[in-house]
Amino acid sequence: MADSFFYQTFRVSDDEQTVSFDYEIVQGDHRYQLIESLKFPVKLKPSDKLNACLRALHLALGISYYKIFVSPDISHPYQMDAAEASFWNNIWRNGLGEFLYVNKLDPAQLAKFKAQDGTSFSVSTSANETSAKALLGIGGGKDSIVAGEILKSLRISLSGFVMATGEQLGQAKAVADTMGIELSVVERSLDKQLLELQEMPGAHKGHIPISLIFGLVGTTLAVASGANYVVVANEASASTPRVAWQHGSVNHQWSKSFEFEQALQAYIKEHISPGVTYFSTVRQLTSVAIAKIFANYPQYFEKFTSDNYVFRIDPAKRPNARWSLESPKSLSSFILLTPWLSEAEMLRIFGRNFLDEASLELLFLRLTGQEGEPPLDCVGTVEELVLSLNLAWQQAKFTDSQLMKLAQQRGIIADRDWQAVLAPMLELQSEQALPENLAGQLEAKLRQELA
Repeated sequence: MADSFFYQTFRVSDDEQTVSFDYEIVQGDHRYQLIESLKFPVKLKPSDKLNACLRALHLALGISYYKIFVSPDISHPYQMDAAEASFWNNIWRNGLGEFLYVNKLDPAQLAKFKAQDGTSFSVSTSANETSAKALLGIGGGKDSIVAGEILKSLRISLSGFVMATGEQLGQAKAVADTMGIELSVVERSLDKQLLELQEMPGAHKGHIPISLIFGLVGTTLAVASGANYVVVANEASASTPRVAWQHGSVNHQWSKSFEFEQALQAYIKEHISPGVTYFSTVRQLTSVAIAKIFANYPQYFEKFTSDNYVFRIDPAKRPNARWSLESPKSLSSFILLTPWLSEAEMLRIFGRNFLDEASLELLFLRLTGQEGEPPLDCVGTVEELVLSLNLAWQQAKFTDSQLMKLAQQRGIIADRDWQAVLAPMLELQSEQALPENLAGQLEAKLRQELA
């Protein structure tokens, strides 16, 4: 275990586009200097508001390096009160929940942020009066497509952004082009020592709250470009924990959850800019509802992917196509979309019938709650997937497929009123953190799409 983890400083390059973030790990007699950089497509003009963004990014990006040795102490140069320390401790505990679970680490091992004096940046207490301008995070999947099309229908000025590790954009560019919006690409360069350090004795690998970093990157772009909305596409089921552990629960999607959305929204308004609002357009939609709405946008069928393996850091581990048999999200997406599209459309999108792949039997049983724990991935809930399979069965879709036959044998396919189960899935869920001036319009449009 490392002795301590140090946040050192961040530096904006002379071209005002590249920011370097410096860290140090001290482990016994060894000191490791680490530098991560982000290259923005816009000029980062110096200001306290911008520095507040970069300060938050410095703290957030550090989690990738901190988790290697789970240092007992954290040191940073920033002024921080008790309330902000509580925010970052909550991020560490819940955002690293899956990491702790997979590595069987006690949450008590995590270092704690504390109130302290240090460098501070004043934040304006008044929101700038600007016209509605939204930056939409685009991962190339159906959720961000639905979010973007909903915003476009309200005639909100819209552009997209993506954070690319190395050259990998996934399907974000293809989706943005189809949507007809500009895409800002922020290039993330991890320290090259990261992969090597993770292989050392006593080191750890695992999931981090990447949506925190994504949200703060969007906020930095918003501050630099004068946008007042940072929009993501996190649906209702992202708030559902999948595994119970250590007197709590583990949610792979915690940094996409409603709890996190509320926390980051409040943090940005208090510590960065009250004129920027972070929110999810589709928080009130289930995965079933998103699949239903997405089926109305055939122009994206051969452009999108919900297979997040395409974003793997190691290029050798990325699939060659838009979908892969290894990714739980590919099978989940296939199941969710089947009730809403024809068999021919499904095969055109996915290039194969995922329900006829014998190699996916164990994954299928895990996704449907039949065996073992559900996969820690961004997949539909057991209830959503079982409903979708039964709707597809009633429509006589893929009924001769191996996994559909397995579903019948295991009692997943059942004789009940599935339309009654579907009805609440197609209603707006109660949790939302929409901006007050947009909430009425957005909810009306979502209801219209679900009718």
